[in-house]
Amino acid sequence: MIRSKNTVLAGLALACVAAGLSAERIRNHFDADGLTLPPAFFDFAVLGAPGPASWKVLSAENVPSPTRYLSQVQPKRPADSIAVAVRRNVLFEDGTVSVALQRRPSRAGIAFRIADDSNFRVLLVDMASGDARLAAYENGKPAELARGHANLDRDWSVLEIVTNGARILVRWNGQALLDAADPKSAPGRAGVATAGPGMAGFDEFILDPQAK
Repeated sequence: MIRSKNTVLAGLALACVAAGLSAERIRNHFDADGLTLPPAFFDFAVLGAPGPASWKVLSAENVPSPTRYLSQVQPKRPADSIAVAVRRNVLFEDGTVSVALQRRPSRAGIAFRIADDSNFRVLLVDMASGDARLAAYENGKPAELARGHANLDRDWSVLEIVTNGARILVRWNGQALLDAADPKSAPGRAGVATAGPGMAGFDEFILDPQAK
């Protein structure tokens, strides 16, 4: 079920705060998940404008961790509607979060520091043009923090975000993509994100609170 209520994203965040922040590295490669089903250990929501979304684990030969990957498979979505698959029971503020993105017409990336469905950060790469934009949403209003250009020279590329307080450094296949300052650093949930039309593909989602 896709939900956009604050209780989906903020309720579990409060539980994580009560339990303390995890310092363990978490990796999701989706190979143990059932085909055509949503992946385990994730919650699903739509941020920004309302819109349909459907998350499924699919199979292909040329994926980073053979042979399964995660895809948002609803092809027709509003341009300003952000579908997210958020890692369950984990809060993230500083460290490294990364994911492999499939080269196909879509805008895909990472949502992080998600406090609720109105307050979060999102980095999206247009996988057709290479345009990359980092935005901060505060009380539902987006503000662009930085932009860059990604080289789309391979079928799968790794997007990596390194956060350290106000500083946000983004790498693309190990090379610097953009550098920005976050006006309000705070812990929140994190996961993969896609906006607008297109069926985005994701693999090797990694959260590492210790790596910077």
